[in-house]
Amino acid sequence: EKEYGYRLRPEDFVDGGAYNSAWRVPRKAQRDWIDFLSGFVRANVKKLADMSHEAGKEAMMFLGDQWIGTEPYKDGFEDLGLDAVVGSIGDGTTTRMIADIPGVKYTEGRFLPYFFPDTFYEGNDPSIEGLDNWRKARRAILRSPISRMGYGGYLSLAAKFPKFVDTVTHIADEFRDIHDRTGGVAAEGELNVAILNSWGKMRSWMAFTVAHALPNKQTYSYYGILESLSGMRVNVRFISFDDVLEHGVADDIDVIINGGPVDTAFTGGDVWKNPKLTETLRAWVRGGGAFVGVGEPSSLARFQAGRFFQLADVLGVDEERYQTLSVDKYFPTVTPEHFITADVHVDPAAREAWEKAGYRIPLSGCGGGQGIKPLGGIDFGEPVANTFPVNEDVTLLRADGGQVQLAVNEYGKGRGVYVSGLPYSAANARLLERALFWASHNEDKYTAYSSTNPECEVAVFPDAGQYCVINNTDRPQSTDVALPDGSVEHFDLDQSAIAWRNL
Repeated sequence: EKEYGYRLRPEDFVDGGAYNSAWRVPRKAQRDWIDFLSGFVRANVKKLADMSHEAGKEAMMFLGDQWIGTEPYKDGFEDLGLDAVVGSIGDGTTTRMIADIPGVKYTEGRFLPYFFPDTFYEGNDPSIEGLDNWRKARRAILRSPISRMGYGGYLSLAAKFPKFVDTVTHIADEFRDIHDRTGGVAAEGELNVAILNSWGKMRSWMAFTVAHALPNKQTYSYYGILESLSGMRVNVRFISFDDVLEHGVADDIDVIINGGPVDTAFTGGDVWKNPKLTETLRAWVRGGGAFVGVGEPSSLARFQAGRFFQLADVLGVDEERYQTLSVDKYFPTVTPEHFITADVHVDPAAREAWEKAGYRIPLSGCGGGQGIKPLGGIDFGEPVANTFPVNEDVTLLRADGGQVQLAVNEYGKGRGVYVSGLPYSAANARLLERALFWASHNEDKYTAYSSTNPECEVAVFPDAGQYCVINNTDRPQSTDVALPDGSVEHFDLDQSAIAWRNL
């Protein structure tokens, strides 16, 4: 009350039973409490760090059990004097959440599985989880290196599983080799991608999360965005609506992504009432920018301004909220072949059935044009119902079941892309990667150092004069990698393998 001029009430914390979940659009009381708590905790952390240094020791924070109030991505974290942050690695997203923390000398990942009886019991093979965890983390480490790795739990349990000990030895050797070859420098990113939501930088790599690396039914269709980006050949940052309102869109941003369900912190809620926000983003895209929307992007909980998606004109897609049922909605013919879907495999029988079935005739309120049979081939996760193209100039790439799952739209000199959902898979990571390159008019940059097999990814290290190809599966994979001079190199990779070549 002395600092902020008002007193917090119990309801500010109870929040109608939501308890200020990160999914809630943050309110003033919530933001003020975060600032207040952070100031208190950080002051004490600084004292503890100074005490550690006076004793000749380093000060390390474990991200997960002890980070409340420290806010690693909030301005000023670098002033605490911490030497390092260590955290549990569950997948690529949580790896980046640790690796990207600024203001410390180094970061460390605590890999899975923990040496506990729930995994280390007779008849189980912990090496399976160990390699799966490593594959998920490795693609992110190549993009944002962590300096150290480790495990946790009871060593006496792990010692009873020699195969697991050998697996950890292999993983540790590979981790060292990556650092020796790259000098701890991140792989080159081709594009600059910004995730736009209410939290911005302060919740970097924490969007769409309920539990650490454990997406659920309501979240997995969006969490896949982060997991795909975590190991993709792009540079990722997180920006807030306040950033855009105060400073516009930074000149070096190639693509903005906004996604999630309506009325959440990740789509924005009532911030879309502000005409300055929509004007700024429309002008940026019209001038050559790229906007990718996932799920219910730019949505307002109440139907306003004739649209549910406030940037429906940019995306080319909106969602029927039972307010405009009397307005016909015409679906243009689906375009099955496109740059974005070039790597999508469609079952030939499904393709034939889709072509033979044709399209629905016009009906009151729908206008017609929807495909009778699904084309398929893409996992969009939980469906977003009643999406439709805003005009017949929109290019539909998937519109199964009478609603839009994937569409692209030209908007002035820029482009919009709509995706209804994006659970993580190698195929969907490739789909998103192609969408980002297409939306930003960078199709000509895509081929060099691309892999023909989505299960294999390529990371380029110009300063080290090398590139690597990784197999992200527990099965042997083959792929061809296109080089900048037009030549192609073939790779046959064992399960979980990594191969290095000179540039």
